[in-house]
Amino acid sequence: MTRVRLETRVIRTVRGDIDPATAGVVDSHDHLFLRTPVLAGEDLVEEPDATTAVERFAAAGGRTVVQWTPRGLGRGLPALRRISASTGVHVVAATGRHLRRVYPAGAAEPTRSADELAAAFIDDVDRHGCGLIKIGVGPDRLAEDERDALRAAAMAHHATGVPIAVHLEQGAAADLVLAALDADEVDPRSIVLGHLGRNPHLEQILEAARSGAWVCLDTPSPAHPMDPARLARILEALIDDGHLPALLLGADTTTSTSRARPEEDGPAALLTTVVPQLGRALGAETVSTITRDNPARAWAFEPRVRRPNRKSARAFRQRADHDDSSVTDGDVPRSLAAFGLWTTPPRREVVRIHAEGVWKP
Repeated sequence: MTRVRLETRVIRTVRGDIDPATAGVVDSHDHLFLRTPVLAGEDLVEEPDATTAVERFAAAGGRTVVQWTPRGLGRGLPALRRISASTGVHVVAATGRHLRRVYPAGAAEPTRSADELAAAFIDDVDRHGCGLIKIGVGPDRLAEDERDALRAAAMAHHATGVPIAVHLEQGAAADLVLAALDADEVDPRSIVLGHLGRNPHLEQILEAARSGAWVCLDTPSPAHPMDPARLARILEALIDDGHLPALLLGADTTTSTSRARPEEDGPAALLTTVVPQLGRALGAETVSTITRDNPARAWAFEPRVRRPNRKSARAFRQRADHDDSSVTDGDVPRSLAAFGLWTTPPRREVVRIHAEGVWKP
């Protein structure tokens, strides 16, 4: 497979690639749609409710939402596109795989091989506008299927350039994740570590940050509430250790109950409640760095452009599976073999793609 690296960085949204400078204020970890038996009866499935949440976020000054819902959990790509179009808010969607226990019994996603996962992840990025690869792991060790998912994420990252975001159960196992991805030559600057704020051991949080990976503090999450003073203390410790340029902030809304309390929880509350509290503790300029400047770099990547030959493109279309049962995300190839051989586009084609944007729905 031959990839052509374009000399520009973009953030891939569900409606096309954007200049990172236009991302504005970013909620770096949230869920507009999520369906899982782990949260039975609390699923986020109503498009009007999700639209209202994004409208409130926009009214509070928000410009971009990064949704971490991966494949097979009702991420709702078509609905995300409609919401982005109607609100004017950029939405970055995820491919990837979560922890096995999060999926319904009998779901296909937890049983896929690393090669099958990598093919699906690449297709989600290339054809369905996903801008990150989300992997769930932990807390005490990396199960074999989690290692497979990380291996697949590394393959897809090298093929596409998109960043890898990792759900760290209980904020643990960051060292294991970083070691696994390092073995597959993933630059830590392309890794976003989620839920580190849930780790009670500050030194482990600092050690993870020292790797050079991004640290997304999503502990304002209503499912895992944190005293604002403790959140500020963690941020202060990270900043004192030199990690301000690597910090991100997200609301991580996961339940319909939380969404029903928009003044307290969710993407708008992140800006109207959490950000002002942190501003008083850390200073407005510091908070702006965490919510505006850093996300513009964390979620940006240099796209690779490819072109399949006709034979592989035909195989690609024929070998398909489906993602979510209720919301069609598009079909995906079952293995990397579906991609076949790839040829380098002629230079004039690269220039044209560069001018028009690498991906458009």
